[in-house]
Amino acid sequence: MDPVIGDVERQVALLLRLADRNRRRSRRLDGTLERSAYLALSRLAEDGPAGINEIADHLRLDASTVTRQVLQMEAAGYVERGRDESDGRRSVIAVSAAGLDALAATRHARAEVYGEVLAGWSAQELDTLATSLRRLNESLDDSIDRN
Repeated sequence: MDPVIGDVERQVALLLRLADRNRRRSRRLDGTLERSAYLALSRLAEDGPAGINEIADHLRLDASTVTRQVLQMEAAGYVERGRDESDGRRSVIAVSAAGLDALAATRHARAEVYGEVLAGWSAQELDTLATSLRRLNESLDDSIDRN
């Protein structure tokens, strides 16, 4: 194995572990959305109401997993279930006002935390990091169909 690939793998594993640890230990993130709700609500806020299968496809999750997550978000008041205007038989999920508020609060808290963590990085380093992470995510997503 290429030693650089091995280093990338270890660094990604460490990144995931540290991000999880920081999430659990940062008081500023207490009461913010869990990752699954954060990603689902972000999708709904950006793209509008969607069916369970559309949300599942976007998040690369099984529909049964998303159904459970939507039920939790519905119980918390973050989403509302409605009917598709073009097909009244189809149920769609929309982000509620409370969901938008929770999403905004979570984005703000996360931005503060990452702002502090990355305070010593130059604008160019931040741009390179964002570009590299976006590319890594795209490559990971593309590899799902190949493996």
